[in-house]
Amino acid sequence: MYQNVDEALRDAYRLAGLRIEPQNNTQQICRWMLHRGVSGGGSGMTQHDWHANGAMLRARVERILPLAELAAVEAQYGANLSRVVDLTACITAQHPQLDALLCDALVAHVLTGRPKQTEIQDRSDLSKGALYRSRKLVSGSLAALLDNAVMRLEPEFVAAGIILKEEVLV
Repeated sequence: MYQNVDEALRDAYRLAGLRIEPQNNTQQICRWMLHRGVSGGGSGMTQHDWHANGAMLRARVERILPLAELAAVEAQYGANLSRVVDLTACITAQHPQLDALLCDALVAHVLTGRPKQTEIQDRSDLSKGALYRSRKLVSGSLAALLDNAVMRLEPEFVAAGIILKEEVLV
């Protein structure tokens, strides 16, 4: 169904933020199209099917991944920073020299670009070099968490038939 884990996660978390029911005049247009015999796209899945598929993928991800990796996946693919405390706890456990509040701000900055670097520098009274060194630690830890999550999910998704594993021809 999907080519790789990244594509599956991107699709599942993108659909989580979309509404299923039509808004405004869209419902009347859809009803008019059905009465006139206009058919939908060629995918064979309805909007409800896509949402259900995404919900099943997210439930499987929540079942498989540990808390820190799940928080990293939700932050990366779903723009959900509600579990930033879990990410900060994991990163500060790996790098005890990082301050927790600075780590929170850097995690948000790496994932969303907000707050700006100058705001973080002013709030934490850091030089640009110290900020870059701290940012490098945080971004490296986030990348490692995301890599571990993908490595955990790939065999599960292949076994379930969610992603298609291509055979290598020699």
